[in-house]
Order: sequence, then C-alpha cells, then structure tokens
Amino acid sequence: MAQQSWILRFGELGLKSKVVRRSFQRALRKNLVQLSKNTSVPILRSRLRDFDVVYSEAPTEAVEDLICHGLGIVAFERIVELSEDLDPNLVAKQVLERHSRVGEPRTFGVRIKRLGKKEEWDSQSYARALGSILIEMDPSLSVDLSHPDWWVKIILEPGKVSSIEKRTLGPGGLPTGVQGDVLAQLRTRDDVLGCFLIMRRGSRIIPVLESKEEHIAVLKKWDPFIGVRSRTRDDKNRTFQRPAWGTVGLSIQQAQPFIERREEAIKTTPLCTLEPLCGWTEGEKLALWKHLESPSLFRPHPDTTTWFQ
Repeated sequence: MAQQSWILRFGELGLKSKVVRRSFQRALRKNLVQLSKNTSVPILRSRLRDFDVVYSEAPTEAVEDLICHGLGIVAFERIVELSEDLDPNLVAKQVLERHSRVGEPRTFGVRIKRLGKKEEWDSQSYARALGSILIEMDPSLSVDLSHPDWWVKIILEPGKVSSIEKRTLGPGGLPTGVQGDVLAQLRTRDDVLGCFLIMRRGSRIIPVLESKEEHIAVLKKWDPFIGVRSRTRDDKNRTFQRPAWGTVGLSIQQAQPFIERREEAIKTTPLCTLEPLCGWTEGEKLALWKHLESPSLFRPHPDTTTWFQ
C-alpha cells in the first residue's frame, strides 16, 4: 500500500507555553510510537512546517484506529495528494472527482495553506482561481465563506498539491504522563472508566493491590506505559521519580506504601481521593465504555459537554 498521511490537531496543547508544549508533544510522540509497536501498525511521525503529521503504509483503518487512541489529539485529518502540477484546472478536476455531491445545489469555500517558498501562486490568488474553476465545472456550487456546506482545504507545496479530507475526532485531553501518577485498584468497570477520565487529563495510572489484568489491558490500549512511574527533574536538573498524588478505588491508608515520596523533598503533594464518575448516569457510563473499547466506532461528542454519543 502507498504511503498515506494524517495531520494531527491539538486543543489544550496549543495553549501552553513553547517549552511546555514541546514537552507535552514529546510525551504524545513517545506514547504513539509505543502504541504503534504494541499493535504492529508502523507509523512515522514528523513535522510539515506548521503541522504535526503521521505517515504510514499500513491499512487506513488500522492507522486511524491507532490515532483514535492517542490521548491529547483533538482531531486528525487524512491528506490526499491530488497533483504534482499546481495548475488550478487539474486540481479542480481532481477535487470534483473525489466529491460525492457533484451537481447538487450546495455552498462551498476554499482554504489554502501554502508551504515553502512563495512562487507563482500565493494563498489568496490560488483560492480565487480554484474557486472560480470549480464553479465553472459545477455550476450548482455557490460561494459561502462563513458556513459553507463544503470546505475545500488545499495544501500548496512546491511541486505538489494535496487535499485535506475526512476530519475524525480524537479523544482530546492531554498525553498521559505529563501530570504525575495516580494509584488505582482496578476491580470494577467503574474503576476503569474513572481511570480513563484521569488519564485523559494527563496523569499516568499505577495499578496496585487487587487490580485485574483484563482491566489493565483495556487501559494499556490508551497508555502503553501504564504502571511505569513518571519522572521529572529538580532544580539541579536531576531526574527523580514522581510521588503519586491521587487514588482511585482504594483508600489513602491503603495507598500509603505505594506513594514513594522522596525523603529529601521539602514540599510534598497531599494525596487526594478521586471520584471522576460522580454524577454520571448509567447511560453515560455505558456510552463512555463503548468509546473506551472502540474509539474509531464510537466517537467523542463534539461539544464535550455530554462527553460521548
């Protein structure tokens, strides 16, 4: 199979400072690479100017299912190469050949992202030219640059034109391992769901006591390093193991032997008992469980207020 590519979209990561953002992106990259190894779905993650891009020759469904497990990814979009010629006539023809509603009255808009040196075309002039030709080829189209039925998204590079297609929602949140460790006793399905919500906020789950292997296996599909204590640096740039800061499914007394605070630490983080499912209905829990098991089939809810469909 020919190599395909996907642009990764981030939410909260983009709001962080440059130093923090890079640290979080390294954690996300590390998690994706290990998930790739665990699932035998080879991927290559790289940068394309302003974009984080995943490349792979593996089957499309397998790669997209892998990316759906990437905590910290808000959405991803498949990139399709249209032409090695920048001629808007050739590109417009390719765009319409890939569109399923040719001839139906609908509105559209064109967005161009130009990468590399400015040559014959700039973004605005290419968008105008491509839009005009699309209307000539399909007179049922009309322009709406605010809320069109169809956005034509094009990446313009020297010697190549690509289309951004099929936006898929990811789980969002933060990459696991960037917000410390939480101790958990995974005995019930509710424990697993609660831990997933905590993982989504960037914490790593450390299973202890009577945690069931089948529950750990479910969460390992989202965090390949589950159970591995995260590390950070002190003011002298020395690495050390972070003490746990929270618990799920066990009391603070039960958690004491597993906290692993440093003896030389001046400040210590108080241990918290976490109840992330407080207020959730059984229907919401069931929907979350479906997403947890099959994220490529059961998407996160786009407004994230009710969480999952």
